[in-house]
Amino acid sequence: MSTHAPPDPLETATTRPRARPSRFALRSLAALHRLAEKGWATSAVGGWAFLQASFVPGPVDSVIIPLGLADPPRAFRFAWSATLGSALGVVVAWAIGVFAFDSIGLSMLGLVGLDAADVDAMRVRFQGHGGWVVLLATVTPLSLKLTSIAAGAVGVPLLEVALAVLVGRGVRFFTVAAVVHFTGDRVERWVLRRYGKSLHQLAMEARQ
Repeated sequence: MSTHAPPDPLETATTRPRARPSRFALRSLAALHRLAEKGWATSAVGGWAFLQASFVPGPVDSVIIPLGLADPPRAFRFAWSATLGSALGVVVAWAIGVFAFDSIGLSMLGLVGLDAADVDAMRVRFQGHGGWVVLLATVTPLSLKLTSIAAGAVGVPLLEVALAVLVGRGVRFFTVAAVVHFTGDRVERWVLRRYGKSLHQLAMEARQ
């Protein structure tokens, strides 16, 4: 019977041939490092969060995570910016529901198969629970912008909507930032083992 111990996964990772990251990954990493180094990455995160909450699709987490890995000490600053950007974006979405529902709001809701009849059916759900419905949309796959448009259309107060977004998105983004901040060193070590270079070195090479 063999008495050899199973190989150590970490040792195997360090001895296998070095993998090479894809060209797209290198370019993306270089771009994110440039954002972090130029000092306006925080504004970029806030701007994207604003657009995501008001007009365009796309998760904000996908920006916070790589930028946080590029600059872990600023991860919580990115979370603040994303939370405030989301709150401002929701104000725009809510205003669309109040002032431009027929001309803009219905078109945006139509992208996911909703119409005016669906909004009327949602009115009962929003009555007395509007803030909770918006809060649910901040931490689930529900579209926050479409929920906010509907909330404006059925008369949910703006303050209630904004507070729900600040709480819900704040919890979500700060949780992501905490994970990035406290595990960034582990990710850096994993990249070093896999590619034989640090994140910073890979980013510098991608710029050349």
